[in-house]
Amino acid sequence: MNDPSAPPTSGNTNFTQGILILTIVPTTVSATIAGLRFATRAWIVKAWGWDDSTMLFAIFGTSIGMALDFVEVHYGFGRHKQYLTPHELQEFQKYTWGEWIQTFATLMGTKVSICLFLLRIPVTKWLIRPLQAALVVLVVSNVILTILWIVQCRPVAAAWDESLNGTCFSKDQLRSIVFAQA
Repeated sequence: MNDPSAPPTSGNTNFTQGILILTIVPTTVSATIAGLRFATRAWIVKAWGWDDSTMLFAIFGTSIGMALDFVEVHYGFGRHKQYLTPHELQEFQKYTWGEWIQTFATLMGTKVSICLFLLRIPVTKWLIRPLQAALVVLVVSNVILTILWIVQCRPVAAAWDESLNGTCFSKDQLRSIVFAQA
């Protein structure tokens, strides 16, 4: 079995350019499409709704995520961790920890926006109640999962600073939090 601490056989490869392209292009395309929708809803149709506001929140969150990707690339995102300095690795882990909080909020904003949009369509209670229940479940579960992510380690900074020797959730527990959010 390979030693996980050994340098990879591919060497000090750098995938940061691809990461930035895969961040910039979809964010720009989605922000442009959403901007056109916002312009239509606000100035042409004149029917701005809560779904539009939560979509705007999600687009703003995606832009924050893109900015965090730039910071993460600066600290080594796209390179093997064996080639990062201890400072780069710690800073990368810190910004990645924060980006997951942003991701949870952005995903919630997107899901809530879809539910609010769908609430405009039905006219009967048997169609409206499930959507209202989904909204409550989405918000409550997102708050719980975000709090669990924030307090995954004691002290909190142990999530990115291994020198603190804190107690943290296992990788399986963290993976479960991420999967439950998705």
